[in-house]
Amino acid sequence: MDRIVVTEDVQRLGIKNPVGCLISGLEVRSGASELDEHVEKLERKISENSEEILSREEVSAYHDVFEAVGHPGQEPAGEQLVRLIREQGLNRHNNVVDAYNIASAERGMGLGMHDVTALSGDVYVHRASGGERILPIFHEQPVQATTGDVLHEVGGQILGILGPVDRDAGAYRVTEATDQALLLSLGNEKTAEEDNRAVCRRAYDLICETCPDATLTFLDVRTRDATDADSAVASP
Repeated sequence: MDRIVVTEDVQRLGIKNPVGCLISGLEVRSGASELDEHVEKLERKISENSEEILSREEVSAYHDVFEAVGHPGQEPAGEQLVRLIREQGLNRHNNVVDAYNIASAERGMGLGMHDVTALSGDVYVHRASGGERILPIFHEQPVQATTGDVLHEVGGQILGILGPVDRDAGAYRVTEATDQALLLSLGNEKTAEEDNRAVCRRAYDLICETCPDATLTFLDVRTRDATDADSAVASP
């Protein structure tokens, strides 16, 4: 797994500078006291002035992506995370999930993290035909993509859907069995590649506080015509 392939019709939605990285050598565990200070600082900042995060154009532009997909009014994942932290504090899971949730909420940017220990192949970001299904994390019922939603998958396995819901597949959630994870920041029209790289790097730095031997590898990005499944050229 060394590249992300994005179709041109996804780029036209505003997802112009997606960034993904592989984080290997993870040691996932339930306790993460090393992150307590970061959590407390984040919760205090959001409690006192969450608008400082949410008013940034790099955050508000996620709404434009959902409108372009055909789901105006959908609450983007980063914004939803900030709201939930404001209402009830950060819901702690494990050292790795906590780390990338902190990085996501600090910037109000949506991130996806998936266990790819057993997967291989390109990360393929494309629009749905309609009818594709995943069972999201912490859900009992599957959700179904509508035509034109944005999917990201590896080796034919759908990892996440951006559509009437913004959900990741529970089958590839990060658990104590995870050794390697894919971290993905799709971004929007206003997030430069540097913005998406920075939030991934911040998540990695936080992960290293509990996984000092973890390594980070950014993936190359290629663009593909949505009608030509066999050609890929370098992104402009």
